[in-house]
Amino acid sequence: MSKQKHFLRSPRKSTKPKDTIPQTANEFLAVGVDLEEAGEKWRAGDAQKSARFFLRALDNYEKGLQHFHGSFDLAYNRARLQYELAQQPRLLRYLPGATFDLLTTALNSHRYALEISRENPDLLFNTGQVLTSLGELISEEQHRHNDAVVVDPLGSFQEALTIFQQCLSLQELQFSQSHMAPQQSVEADSNATDTTSKDFSEHPHPLSQPLDEDTWATIVEPVTEQALMDTLLAQIETLTSICGLSSNRGISDLNWIDEYYRNFLHEKLLRFAKETGRHHEATLAKAKYWCALADARFTATMLDIPTYEKEVMGAYEIFPDSDPDPQALCDRADAEIVFAASVQKVWKQVMNRGPVEGMPEDVARLSIVRWKHLTKALDNLTLAAKLPKVKNLPRIHLRRGDCELLRRRLGAAPLNYDIALKSASTLLKNAEIYYRGAARLAQAEAAADEETEASVKEAVVIAVSTGEHSKLDKRLDLQRARAQEIIQDMTEEGLLWDKDMKSFSL
Repeated sequence: MSKQKHFLRSPRKSTKPKDTIPQTANEFLAVGVDLEEAGEKWRAGDAQKSARFFLRALDNYEKGLQHFHGSFDLAYNRARLQYELAQQPRLLRYLPGATFDLLTTALNSHRYALEISRENPDLLFNTGQVLTSLGELISEEQHRHNDAVVVDPLGSFQEALTIFQQCLSLQELQFSQSHMAPQQSVEADSNATDTTSKDFSEHPHPLSQPLDEDTWATIVEPVTEQALMDTLLAQIETLTSICGLSSNRGISDLNWIDEYYRNFLHEKLLRFAKETGRHHEATLAKAKYWCALADARFTATMLDIPTYEKEVMGAYEIFPDSDPDPQALCDRADAEIVFAASVQKVWKQVMNRGPVEGMPEDVARLSIVRWKHLTKALDNLTLAAKLPKVKNLPRIHLRRGDCELLRRRLGAAPLNYDIALKSASTLLKNAEIYYRGAARLAQAEAAADEETEASVKEAVVIAVSTGEHSKLDKRLDLQRARAQEIIQDMTEEGLLWDKDMKSFSL
C-alpha cells in the first residue's frame, strides 16, 4: 500500500463559495483532498460513485499541475492516488484503461514527482511499490500467455530494488539526524544566553500571523523504525518475486539474489524486527523468500528433490504447531503446492528428453512425494480456515478445491497413481463443495473476482463429474471471456486432465 502524504489545513470560512475556481496550488490541493475524502466515503457502499469522486480528484490535480508544474504536493497526490486506484479491484471496472495502463500512468506520474524532489522517502517507497506491482502484473501475463508478452518484468523488479535501496538510505540518514537533533537542542539550550526579557513584539513569529482561508502546511513526519521496517520488507518481497522469474536464468542470476539479501537485508531485518516488535511479520517474509529461492534453484537444476524438500520443510519449522498461525499455514500450503508443481515440471522436462533407466520406479516415487505435499497443503488450508483470525476465507477455499483437483490429476497417465485413481470421484466432489463454499463467501464479502473464479471452477467440476453443462453454459453466457480465461488457467496449472477438456466445449 502506498504511503499517504499528510497535510494540515487551517479551518476554512463557511462563507467561501464552494464553486470558486482554484487559483493557487494550495487551493487545487484543498479541492483534491476534499474529493478524495468523498471518494473514500462511498468506497464501501457505492463503488461507481466512489470512482467518480476519485477521478474528479485526479482531474483536479492534473489541472493544478498545468498551472503549477513544480508543485511537489500536487504531483505526489496525483501519483499516489493513481497507484491506489490501480490496486482497488472493486473500482477497476469504473476506471479508464486496463490495470497495466493504470500502473504505467502511475509510474510516469511518480517519475514526474521525482524530478521535482528525490528527497522524500515516501515518494521513493511508493515508486518502488508501483514498479513491483508492474513487474508482478507483467510476470502473470507472461505466464498466462506463454511468454507472448515481450516486456521483461525483471527490469521493473530490479529498478524497484534500486529505488527501495535509495529510500532506505535516505530514511536511515533522516532517522539518524532526528535522533541527533534532541541532543543538539539540549546542548544549544545550555549555551544560550537569557533572552526572556527581550521584546519580540515588533517581529512576531510567522505562525502568529493570520492564515489565509486555505493555507496548508505539509506535515513532515519523522522517520521511524516502523518506516525502515516497511522498506526492508518491501525489498525482501521484491526479491521473492524475482525468484519466481529465475527458473531458467542460470546460476549467476540466482547468486546475485542471495548476495543482495545477505549483504543489504539480513542484519538490518533482524535488528528492526526486534526494535519494532514485528518479528512474526519478518519471519513470514523470510520463509516465503527461502522457499521461492529454493524453488528457483531446483528448477535451475541446482538442487535435487530431497534438498528442495528439506528447504521447504525447514522454512516454516519456526512456527509452532501448538499455536497455529493462519497466514503461516496458508503460505506453507502455497509452498507445498509450488513444490509439487515444480517436481512435475522438472520430471516432464526429463521425460521429453527420452526414456530414462528406472523410470517406472521414479514415477512411483515422484507420485508419492507429490501426493504427500499436496495433502499437507490441504491439511494446512483446512486448519487455517478454522482459525478465528483467518483472512480471505474465499481464497482459502479456492485453494482447497485446487488441491483436490491436483491430487486427482496424479491419477492421469502416465502417472496413474493408484490412490488418486481410486479416489477420483471423491476428490471431484470435495473440490465442488470447496468451490461452492468459496463462491458463497465471496458473494457475502462482495469479492467479485473470487466469486467469479469459484463459480466457474464449480461449474467446470460439475460438468466433468456429471456431464451436466447447464451451470457452465450459464457462466459462459454471462462472462465468456473471463470464464474461458479461468478454464485456461485451470488447464495450465494442472487442475484438469486432458480428457476433461473433451467432456465440454468452449
